[in-house]
Amino acid sequence: GLHLRPAHGVLGWTSPVLMKLLPLGLEESSSWEQDGLWVEKPGRPAVDGSWIHPPRMGFQLPEFIFEEGHEKNRNQPPPVLCIGSDDDCHVRLDDRFPKRCCRLLKIGRSWLLEALSPDLKVYLKGVALDVGRQTQLQTGDSFNLKPPPDEWAAYTVHFTEADNWYLDQEKEFPNKHPGRLPCRSSLPEAPPAPEELRRLAWQTDQMRRRSEEDQIRSSDWSKFSQYVKRHYYQHGIECTPWALTGRGKPLDAKLPSLPPQSLPSWICDLLTQSPRQLPGIDRELPFASCLRASGCDPAAPLEFGRSQVMLPIPVEPLAEQVIEELRPTEDVASNPHLLLPIGEWLQQLDDESFLLQYHDQIVANFESLIQIHDVYFCDGRLHPSFFDDAGVKKLGHRRIFEKWFRDHCR
Repeated sequence: GLHLRPAHGVLGWTSPVLMKLLPLGLEESSSWEQDGLWVEKPGRPAVDGSWIHPPRMGFQLPEFIFEEGHEKNRNQPPPVLCIGSDDDCHVRLDDRFPKRCCRLLKIGRSWLLEALSPDLKVYLKGVALDVGRQTQLQTGDSFNLKPPPDEWAAYTVHFTEADNWYLDQEKEFPNKHPGRLPCRSSLPEAPPAPEELRRLAWQTDQMRRRSEEDQIRSSDWSKFSQYVKRHYYQHGIECTPWALTGRGKPLDAKLPSLPPQSLPSWICDLLTQSPRQLPGIDRELPFASCLRASGCDPAAPLEFGRSQVMLPIPVEPLAEQVIEELRPTEDVASNPHLLLPIGEWLQQLDDESFLLQYHDQIVANFESLIQIHDVYFCDGRLHPSFFDDAGVKKLGHRRIFEKWFRDHCR
């Protein structure tokens, strides 16, 4: 019952620690000594400790074995072995089968079988498996890649509990491939995403980056969401609110409210004196029930009255003089330079259009060039706070802005 394991093409030591995938009706795998047809590490990504043998006479499926506890795979995540006709499959079949039929994977001490193709049913003990649902296997189980009773497309899996000896030992070194986990979904076997959705993902990252830099308005996000939704509908993706679906799971029931608890006397004295609910709000204060449980009544809410009417604050004569000084000294409507769009204005500032890099942030913060003039230009000088709001950090670029306002504004 021992099988010789070739190491880099040379026959090596014997090992009974094998998971064998044999065509139905084949009692024992082919011998290493009688032929040299075993191929090491088939498929991609290659799995150390795996071998495949062409179909023997009278059978139409290849043999496959995997050595558990191999010196090169014992410290890596358990294997994920694909079965199909694609060149990347570890158990490659002929063209009568789809590119991805099913896959074998190990989680803990259990081997699992998962059907991948909706076009081809995989039958375990005569029952068709649901696509994407992992089913635990027992040693000696047979699964069929064709509807029963066609037994020529059936496999029998063999393994023993002794194969898990390496799981009880301490790992020699940490896992070098943390992303290769056996519990991951079958997304690698899914069809590639269309180029439009890849471009949409890149555009979403750009919008998120610009929003972190305060360059995006709410209206921009609203337009972009409609743009994303149109692309989703073209590919059959429907957007549903998280509050209704929650990844298809029912919403958790609201936990019962805690009963009101009595408060210390000194806290009750503070709460009954100062805080009062604002007028026009029907909801009581959060601590009102605790006050009643303590034997105290909460203060009555405020009411509208003459004392709450907001009177206009009188403007001092000095403040009126300051406001008059801050008003623009020229009629901005008569200055044609201030009527330019911001993009055209930035292009005119220099011949190489280097200042166009500030367009998005300026447009996000200001409505027009007239607003920039009214807020930041005074007494023939551009206020330095404009550069902070526009994101202008280079001294040379700042000098270009200052020169333009001196030459075109009074």
